[in-house]
Amino acid sequence: MQGARGIAGVLVAAAIVLGAGESAGAATLKANYQLQGNLASAVAGAPDLTNLGAGNRFAFETVDGVRRQVLRFPRGSGLALGTAGLVDPRSYSVVLLFRLDDLERFRRILDFSNSTSDNGFYDYSGNAVIYGSDGRPTRGGIVFDESYAQVAFTSAPAADGSQRVVAYVNGAEVVAATASKDFDLGPGTLRLFQDNTSGPAGGEESAGALACLLVYDGVLTADEVGQVATEPALCPAPRPTLRRAKAFATSKPELRDSGRSERSPVVDTGLTVRCPIGPTPCSVRARVDLARSSQRAVGTRLSRLGAGRFSLPGGASAKVLVRLSRSGSRVLRDAGSVKVRTSVRITVPGGRAATAGQAGRIEAPQPPPFGRGLYTGTTSQNLPIFIAVDRTSIRSVFLRWRARCADGKLHTNTTSFRGERIRRGRFSFRRTLETGGTVRMSGRIKGARASGTLSRIGGSAFGTKCAAKDIGWRVRLTGVETEPRR
Repeated sequence: MQGARGIAGVLVAAAIVLGAGESAGAATLKANYQLQGNLASAVAGAPDLTNLGAGNRFAFETVDGVRRQVLRFPRGSGLALGTAGLVDPRSYSVVLLFRLDDLERFRRILDFSNSTSDNGFYDYSGNAVIYGSDGRPTRGGIVFDESYAQVAFTSAPAADGSQRVVAYVNGAEVVAATASKDFDLGPGTLRLFQDNTSGPAGGEESAGALACLLVYDGVLTADEVGQVATEPALCPAPRPTLRRAKAFATSKPELRDSGRSERSPVVDTGLTVRCPIGPTPCSVRARVDLARSSQRAVGTRLSRLGAGRFSLPGGASAKVLVRLSRSGSRVLRDAGSVKVRTSVRITVPGGRAATAGQAGRIEAPQPPPFGRGLYTGTTSQNLPIFIAVDRTSIRSVFLRWRARCADGKLHTNTTSFRGERIRRGRFSFRRTLETGGTVRMSGRIKGARASGTLSRIGGSAFGTKCAAKDIGWRVRLTGVETEPRR
């Protein structure tokens, strides 16, 4: 808890008044959580935060150049705040200072539906995203990296009954949308960092840390958000700093489907680069070299198999791919398999360069031992299944399944999802479904036939948990699939 002087400063800073207008009113600070060893608010009358999941703990980290206590949370955990009677459920503002460990794809930040909806505020690979405006994501620019960021999120009622929601990052507006549902606090609970546990597409979450949280009754204007971002007694935004480019190894090198002739294959170097957030792009140079042991084995003096360069926008990250030169492709094709060393260097003007390297063995491209196109057949439940196959992967799966669910009824439903790479004619993967639940699928494909098993578990779109395990399936190639026109 803060001392009397600190609390007085907080309350003075909280006296923020909205601009004149029909919906004008005071935006009043109702809760202030500084997380100094407890989950209590520095503003009297607000309930304590509660832990979601297990493993939350207090720790010390450097936040905006200052060593302070924060609350760390593992993936799958988070925090909840009871908001009933605390704020107007349709007119409120939330400010938080946090960081996430994992920024890839969707990662939940705020949930207003008490875990019943996929709608909410997310990070998506560094972008700020409002998901659920007319059933679609509304994406802002790249604003998140692994460092701390301040988010101010406001929600105001619109005349047609929808909510006008706006997200600011470090004091600047980044994304806004009109949402028809799941963005008011009618359920009476604000949830942070843990994804919905019912409804579609769960598990979109990351570990991270929270430094502070403010909750206002009323809507902060853009100017007022800027004031909060610079007020040390509240939950201020980090000061701008010169960020560094990053380069790191994420996997072993491997050959990828180039989409062209096998005479010009592409190597996934196993390296990833990230350009710091800002207006300045980074310059990336990469190369694939033949290891000395492979040089002796194939009897060649050639060392460089391929090289490339590209520009990466500020805030973006990318896997590093290198197309082999003609001579490099010839060496690989003649040898069948070689050991390589990959390297990358990323630079940003005015900043230090970052480098990374990786080593591994790559195999010469081989024609797939199976046909490319649309496979059709039935499952062991005598229901249809369709699998679209390209040169190296299962592109998509469409099927029907049947299960007796938690409501005691027998349900038949349709499921579709994207697939995974095929290696030596075999594949195995797990996918989270937009219709709710997850599916595990594995199989073998050879020639014009494929077979395997699949299991579908978890909540479904019709609102009950279902489990359909070890469903067998068999398909055969029935025709060549063509890309639909856009």
